[in-house]
This record gives sequence, structure tokens and C-alpha cells, in this order.
Amino acid sequence: MKRIFAIIAALALIFTRSGCKNEEKDVPKNYVNPPFFIVRDEETGGEAYLLGSMHVGLPNTVYPEAVYSSLDECETVACEIDLIEIEKKRDEVNEAMKVFECKSARELIGDDYDEITKYFTERGINTNQLEKYIPAMWSITLSQKASSDAGYDTKYGTDREILTIAKQKGKKIVELETAEEQYIINANQSRELQVYSLKNAVSVPYEQLMAQSGALYLAWSTNNSTLIETMLSGGRIPDEIAEDYKKYYSEMYEKRQEKMAEYVVKALKNGEKVFVVVGAAHYFAAPDILE
Repeated sequence: MKRIFAIIAALALIFTRSGCKNEEKDVPKNYVNPPFFIVRDEETGGEAYLLGSMHVGLPNTVYPEAVYSSLDECETVACEIDLIEIEKKRDEVNEAMKVFECKSARELIGDDYDEITKYFTERGINTNQLEKYIPAMWSITLSQKASSDAGYDTKYGTDREILTIAKQKGKKIVELETAEEQYIINANQSRELQVYSLKNAVSVPYEQLMAQSGALYLAWSTNNSTLIETMLSGGRIPDEIAEDYKKYYSEMYEKRQEKMAEYVVKALKNGEKVFVVVGAAHYFAAPDILE
């Protein structure tokens, strides 16, 4: 229910903004104002510029000048994964992807397999290729398809935009984790949690999934923290898988954010100037990086 209210709020914001176009003549098309924080260590002079990213985006996105100028000041850019470099390492990616493999998706998904397969097929997703993957990969695939159909593309994601500029200017790139580490978190979800998440995704009209992508992008691009937090909450988890979700949340957010925060603290203590770009959720999912 919270997610539905979030979409309604986002659509209301879209309407409000469209009604104010005459007041925003100086704002570039596709201008965004994402979560952006600056942390300083007064003793060492260290500074960390923290940008919350969206992993998908729109072409010709324009960020605030503060983002570009802060990036110029730093010799080091830290990211979750160097998405540009990893594209050159297909063997490494394919090896990491093995954590998602299984003998039979039908067996894992259970009685709803045929209905879910039909849902996917009607949206142009080839389930034959998914048959060897666990339910978590099905959910990821559906989410990516809905985002793409809503008009958002990974090649315009914040991480890629920042990394492209950083590489052009010869910045040092620091990866905070590996692709395999990220994949394992999703792959290690309990079967029950994976199936629940997949069933939950296909239980709503596909247009609503697309709307969720748009609502999340709008929340991010306007730095609407309340809307972001509401969408991240995702609603109530059934008691029978609550413990499974707690473990997943710890791996997906708590432990990763602790690692990210440790990097920032170390850089500050060393008097470094670093630019950090990680998913916006990591600044809002408790305990967030800033805590």
C-alpha cells in the first residue's frame, strides 16, 4: 500500500512540475538534483563528496554544477563496481553469474510457474533462457524490462556517467566491491523469499511496475527523501519469511553500507579528497552511510 501511495505522490509531483514550466525556463532539459552530500574532516582537511546514483537514466542528463566541480577537485572516484571496465571482462561476469544457476526454475518456483511464465512471455521476455536460473534472477529480469519499457536505460545511469567523465580526466577508480559479491547477495536469499518477491511482482499490472520505475526516478531526480524512503520500505513482509528478509536486508544494506562508510572514514582521516558514487538507497536505508 505504501508503494501505491508513493506512486500517487510521484504522479502528483509530475503534474505540479508540468504546471510550472514557465517558471523553469532556465532549467536544462533532463536536469536532475539527486542526493548529494559533502563530509569534511576539519583536522585533516579531508573531504568526501557523496553522490546518490540511479543505475538507469535518460539521455543527456544534466547534474548540478556542484557535482561536476566536486568531481574535478578529486583525484579518486570510488564506486560500487566499475561498470565500464567490467564490460571488458565477460568471462569474469559469466563466472560470477553462475551463482544464479539452478537445475530447474520450475521446481523452485512451484505451482505458479506456468502463470508466471505466461506473464513474462506476454511482456516479451524469453523464459527459456531463464529456466536455468533461480527466481531472484527472474525478478531482476522483470525489473530491468519494466524500467527499460518505461524509458530508462542502464547506459545513462549515474555511475556510468560519472565513471566516463572520471576516466576521461584520468581519475583513479576505486571499486568498493565486486560483481560476484553483489550477485551472491541476491542469490543467497532463501527460496521462500525469492518466490515471494517474484509472485509479488507479477501480482500487479505491468503498467504499475513501469510506473514504479518512473516514480523512483522522479523521487531520486528531485531528491525527495520522503518518497525515496517510502518506496524503499516496500510494505509489510509476511511473518513466515520475516527472518529471511532480515538476513537479506543485512547483507544488501547494513554490511555493504558499513564497508562504504569505512572507506569514506579512512579517506577523511588520511586527508584525501574523494568522490563517492553509490546507489541512492545506501543514503536512506538504515543504518545509512552517513550514520
